[in-house]
Amino acid sequence: MGARSNRSESNGTASEKTTSKDWVRRRETLVDQALEDDDLEALKRISALPGGFGSDASRKKVWPVLLNTAHYFAAAGPSQATHATPMNGHGQHQSECAEDDSRDVNSGAEHPDESQVLLDTKRSFVSYPKHLPPETKTIMQADLQHLIVGVLREYPSLSYFQGFHDIMSVLYLTYIPIPEPPRSRSTSRNRIQRERGEKPVNGGMAGEKRGRSASPRRGETHPEALSPLNGSVGSAERHRDGASWETLRQLAAVVSLCRIRDAMGKGLEGMMGLLRILKRVLKAADPELARFSSHISPVPTLPFFALSWILCLFSHDVDSLEPIQRMFDFLLARNPISAIYLAVAILVAKKPQMFRMAKALGSEGERDPSLLHPLFARLPPLYADTPVAPQPDVVSSRHADDDPNPYEPIPLSLIFTLTDKLMAQYPWDEAPIRGDEIMGEGSVVYSYEREMAARKDSESDWTLETAVQLVDKEVVKPGSGEADEDEEEEPSLPVTKRLRWRIRVPRDKVGTAVAVGIVLVGVGIAVYSTRAGGSRSDWRRWWAAVIHEWVGTNAGVGRAREYWRVWMSAAENVAGSVRDAVV
Repeated sequence: MGARSNRSESNGTASEKTTSKDWVRRRETLVDQALEDDDLEALKRISALPGGFGSDASRKKVWPVLLNTAHYFAAAGPSQATHATPMNGHGQHQSECAEDDSRDVNSGAEHPDESQVLLDTKRSFVSYPKHLPPETKTIMQADLQHLIVGVLREYPSLSYFQGFHDIMSVLYLTYIPIPEPPRSRSTSRNRIQRERGEKPVNGGMAGEKRGRSASPRRGETHPEALSPLNGSVGSAERHRDGASWETLRQLAAVVSLCRIRDAMGKGLEGMMGLLRILKRVLKAADPELARFSSHISPVPTLPFFALSWILCLFSHDVDSLEPIQRMFDFLLARNPISAIYLAVAILVAKKPQMFRMAKALGSEGERDPSLLHPLFARLPPLYADTPVAPQPDVVSSRHADDDPNPYEPIPLSLIFTLTDKLMAQYPWDEAPIRGDEIMGEGSVVYSYEREMAARKDSESDWTLETAVQLVDKEVVKPGSGEADEDEEEEPSLPVTKRLRWRIRVPRDKVGTAVAVGIVLVGVGIAVYSTRAGGSRSDWRRWWAAVIHEWVGTNAGVGRAREYWRVWMSAAENVAGSVRDAVV
């Protein structure tokens, strides 16, 4: 009986695997047909389905098509059309052993933002992938540094923003296989030599040649070695001269210039315009939620809690790779304005949970509505659902975590469906949104139409050089930063903005002042992106603790004072960034 039961369970597991393989195979067939027909509408529909494009193999073929890299890099020749290049068993293109035809980042002048890029790449790959050996992470960080600096040197009019490395990390992890840890061959050789009483040569790498370059060995590489951009770290193993790397470089350039260009100028005017559109879409989609958002925000005119979402295409706030890849599938298939509607869809989808938690705060939340700000700023777990797994396993999703998420998971396909519905119901350039009154002709939301027209016209004048000319050129329209009449009438917390921030402190509401101060620090972190160490950083853990303590104990004021003392040292760093920006 036990044997029969075991066979039954085994057959059940095999059946599930077969079912999973079947839907993936069918989805890949749909994707291949859409690619063959050059049917972008079909790819758009597929990206919103449970399971998306089905597999990483399909995704690698689709992203270059969605971004039209063949048009921008036609001079590179057919060998760069990597979506048609066969793949080997290791996820690498078979042409990756070709001669080095990639661009050397040392060929361009040093970009002024490279020091900040180095700081960010040193703390990259923290949230995902998990459990990377230090040597492997160092190699990947060097690759990421090389990729980002290559884009900045090739297009020096672009300005780096902290969080750009998160976007590039998603592209990198999609196209470049994770390097293997250092081989044990040299370690075994050293052990044998020690047993023989021999002294290892060259720091423990006896008899081993340096390879094709005089680069540091993997085991000897430290984060400080990332600053030289000579391609030395792992260059022999990582094939930066291969087809996958060339595809990655092309995607990085197109994303920078055609999808997030508004964020890569000298200022944040473009982002402020998009936040204003987000507020209008939220008000149209859910007036109650929009009013609630205004009441809890220290800056009621704009939803700053969503800034990092749209600035980094959500890659800054999602804690695992598969959901953010699915979100990129969805966003790359649409106008860049879709990030705004996706943000609103997430807010609407998590509203029931958020309101329950707000109610649990009781009188403390009513007296100090700013305490609810972290509930808005935190993304819920976004579940990458598939046809055979439409709902998450709630039990397994509640694993021990030093950064607990107060929300239950929400399937991505549900959010994608709502996003498309909102885009159809409230077009960004029509009433009541009237986004065309805010964004200028130089914004990516307008140039996207030229980008799409270039797909049908090989003689189109739309090129990456054309996109470069639009950097900082009429991203928003004059006067678009002025508050709407309805915004001026909305109630707010006791915060006013003159030449500088001023906070009025009621005698009996010291806790309110503390909470508002905390939120202002959070806004400063969001705006200037001083995140250190990924989604597991101190400020994210601190927000989670605030939520947990207020919801669980209602000891808000006392806890706020305690957390405020712990957090003051980090706040001083934020204040420095804010002062620099104001000056």
